[in-house]
Amino acid sequence: MGLFDEQLEDVRRFALDAAESGRLREFSAATTEPWPSGPTLVLQEDTALEFGNPSVGSLSMLLWTDEGGARDGTISLVGPDLCEEGADALPFAQVLVVAGRFENEYDSYRDIRDAVYDTKLQGLSVRTMPSKQVLWCRMSRDAAAGGLSVAHLGAALIASLKEVPGVTAAEALFVTSSGEDVARLSGAAAGARRLVDAMMKMYQENNFDCETCEYQDVCDTVMDLKEIRRKLTGDKAVEG
Repeated sequence: MGLFDEQLEDVRRFALDAAESGRLREFSAATTEPWPSGPTLVLQEDTALEFGNPSVGSLSMLLWTDEGGARDGTISLVGPDLCEEGADALPFAQVLVVAGRFENEYDSYRDIRDAVYDTKLQGLSVRTMPSKQVLWCRMSRDAAAGGLSVAHLGAALIASLKEVPGVTAAEALFVTSSGEDVARLSGAAAGARRLVDAMMKMYQENNFDCETCEYQDVCDTVMDLKEIRRKLTGDKAVEG
C-alpha cells in the first residue's frame, strides 16, 4: 500500500467518470511542442484569462505512488482548454501524480514540490498558496494568441518532475469544467495535505509521542506512515 493510495483512487474514479461521460480528453507530453520557459509577471491589464481564482474554484494536489502507478507522459483535461470558448475566467484544478522509488520520503517530497514550483512558462503567472492548496494563474494576451494550452503546461511539469532523482514516471490531470468538479477533488486533496503534514512533522520534529500528536488518527490507519515512524524511531535508536 502506498501513502496516497486512497487519494489516488479518488482521482482515478473522478477521471473514469469524466471519461465515461465523454468529458475527458488526453494529450501526450511526448508529442507536445515545448513552450518557452521563463518567469513572467502578468498584470491585470495584460491578462487574457484568469484561472484558479478561489472564488470560482482552485485546487492543487501532488501525489506519489510506486513504480508503475502513473501513466507516464499522459496529460488529461476535463473541461475547456485555456484558449477555448473565449472565457476570461475558469475554475482550475491541477493534479500531478509521480511514480518511482522514494527511500527518503521527506527529501523526495521537497524535491518533487520544488520541481513543480520551479516550472515557469512565458506568459503564465502562477500564484500558489500551498497551505490552502490553491493555484491561481493569469495567462497573458500574447500567450493566448500563441496558443498556450494545458498540454504545454502539463508537458513542462512532467519534464521537470522526471528530472527529480527517483522519479520514473509522471502524469497530469487538469480540471476547468466547473467549480463543482473542482470541489469533487477537494476531499482527496485535504487528505493528501494531512498525510504530508504528518510526514513532515515526523521528519522535522523527530518527536514520536503519538498520544499528544494531532495526526495520530492518520498515522494509526495509514500503513506507510507507520513504516516511516518505525524507520525514524529505528534511526533515532541507532544514533542514540
